[in-house]
Amino acid sequence: MKKSLLLAFFIVFGVSACVNSFPGAISHMADILNKPTAAEKPPVLLIGIGMHIEPQGTTHQGFKSGKGDYNQADYFDMHTKSIQTVVEMVNAHGGKVTVQAQSPYTDIVIANDNPILKNLAAAGNEIALHFHEDAHLGKNSENLPVQRWCSTMKEEIDLVKKASDVTDIRYWSGGNLYADVFQAAACAGLSINSDWKNPKTQSTDESIIGIHPWRPAGGTDGNDFSVISRHDPAGSVIFLPEGLYENGDFASMRRSEDSGGDQEYFKFLEKSLMNSLNAAKDGKVNVFHFTIHPGEFRGAPSHPFAVIEEFLTTVVDPLVDSGDVQWATFSEMADAVSTWEKAHPGADMRE
Repeated sequence: MKKSLLLAFFIVFGVSACVNSFPGAISHMADILNKPTAAEKPPVLLIGIGMHIEPQGTTHQGFKSGKGDYNQADYFDMHTKSIQTVVEMVNAHGGKVTVQAQSPYTDIVIANDNPILKNLAAAGNEIALHFHEDAHLGKNSENLPVQRWCSTMKEEIDLVKKASDVTDIRYWSGGNLYADVFQAAACAGLSINSDWKNPKTQSTDESIIGIHPWRPAGGTDGNDFSVISRHDPAGSVIFLPEGLYENGDFASMRRSEDSGGDQEYFKFLEKSLMNSLNAAKDGKVNVFHFTIHPGEFRGAPSHPFAVIEEFLTTVVDPLVDSGDVQWATFSEMADAVSTWEKAHPGADMRE
């Protein structure tokens, strides 16, 4: 008992002496105790921007598509300048864009030895494939065999590689109503997909809306989503949902007069981003991304694409600075998924 009292005395005396000698000791100790540990830090949300280059004009396969024509020099130059301006704007904020190209744009880039895609790739952006099936396979493409899809996708991938000097194309968007699209894409060497919407209704089914990626068991015809929404650990393709959007019409809101214009659309994006961030889970891969097209959100000629700049400056930059949000290309998102899968074999991240 005497030893215990003596020990208590020395502890109290020692602490008192320490406090008297170092007035900031208690404050410093409080800072250490209140500093969040790694486990207490908020989960990170990976953010990316996709750029779709549409098949404007006659494609490599001889089909006419779109309202414009990249074979017209002025039209090509205008869109190329828009692509460069927007991607460089995102890069200046520390961001990355997954630029998705297809013919005839790639054909013109190759024919003119235009360095646009090479330069964007050299700056750290991802170069990928955007595949408008009817523009490369003709009408009723959903009824064609997998091998035809595979060979045509390979043809378009080769053009993207030649136009960009990128040797590994992993991501694609398109072919959304072809039930065997994942099989065809895997045959063509592709392994990452996203941006699903029904091209006829411009809507996305709620079963594939979210922030946690998975490996679909198969595709969809646009009516039955039971297969594409089911996780298959052995699936060949990683699907990246776009984020926690409140409704399935987010893809069409960009052009809808009812959405209130560019400013209102980016307010909607901000809300969707915050919803996604609030739903992010520690220990999982959380993703959010949205799509833009060349010349979209142009705004006033005196300050083109100002609405994008404002969104990056006022919304995204502070979240990046705080560590809540981190920029990533779509392939980098998929790499994070692959890493997670190694630690959780067979698991569905959404559960």
